[in-house]
Amino acid sequence: MYKVTVMKFLKIILFAGAGLVLIFFSLGLIFPSYEYESSVMVKASPEKCWIVFHDSKKMSEWMDGFESLTLKNGEPMTPGSLYEIVVNDHNKRIVMSEKLIEVNAPTRVSYELNNEVLKSESSFSFEGTASTTIVSHYKITGNNILWKSILFASRSYMTRSGQEQLESLKKVIEKP
Repeated sequence: MYKVTVMKFLKIILFAGAGLVLIFFSLGLIFPSYEYESSVMVKASPEKCWIVFHDSKKMSEWMDGFESLTLKNGEPMTPGSLYEIVVNDHNKRIVMSEKLIEVNAPTRVSYELNNEVLKSESSFSFEGTASTTIVSHYKITGNNILWKSILFASRSYMTRSGQEQLESLKKVIEKP
């Protein structure tokens, strides 16, 4: 009797675990990508915001783990240009490819970022005159079913991080 109960319990646990794994992977099938937006109001002109945003010497002040941004192909700040961006995330060096898609200085820029985990389409707009609203828009797509599921499950973290990054950028721009 005792063995039958234990075996039943193990089967229930096994089926429940398999069901959870199936549900987790189905997230990536149902939601292969997602989008989010963040914004911040900055007490500076769009021109100043644009300059600070693109100053690679200041990027480490507002981008966690930023190490470098290197032009690999094309002309600086022109559509089609390819950059390599390197960040250090908890002692893990991550190298990403970033393609400049659109440049409309000082009001809009968009990129396509690729790495081993994801593809990110991002755009930034700088709207205003004396004060500027910076709006970032991201579309995130995992590179395989596992990453699609993981990234969808962590979308609130990604959204929060995007907002925190803009808040950090604001502080750098508004520094006297």
